[in-house]
Amino acid sequence: LDDLESPVIETIWDRDFREEGRKEGREQGEVLGQRTTLVRLARRKFGAETAERLAALLEMDSDLERIDHVADLIIDCASGSDLLKQLERPVLADTVEAAE
Repeated sequence: LDDLESPVIETIWDRDFREEGRKEGREQGEVLGQRTTLVRLARRKFGAETAERLAALLEMDSDLERIDHVADLIIDCASGSDLLKQLERPVLADTVEAAE
């Protein structure tokens, strides 16, 4: 009986594992695509220096909600320094909270 159940259990586990891997891969791809687009937009609006700094900040973030917020900031901010100030504040606050 164990010999008959083992392949079935392994097959179900393999299927679930592959599905989870595909889901994670899609999410990572979405994050990477959004980061790339945001950096491109920042470069076009604010220049290469701001875009490079933005890329470094986004590299540490995989939260889609926060990444979406960056898109709004690119539209709303009048300058690259404004954008970076808005982005660096939450990063510093998160760092302080994590240290405590």
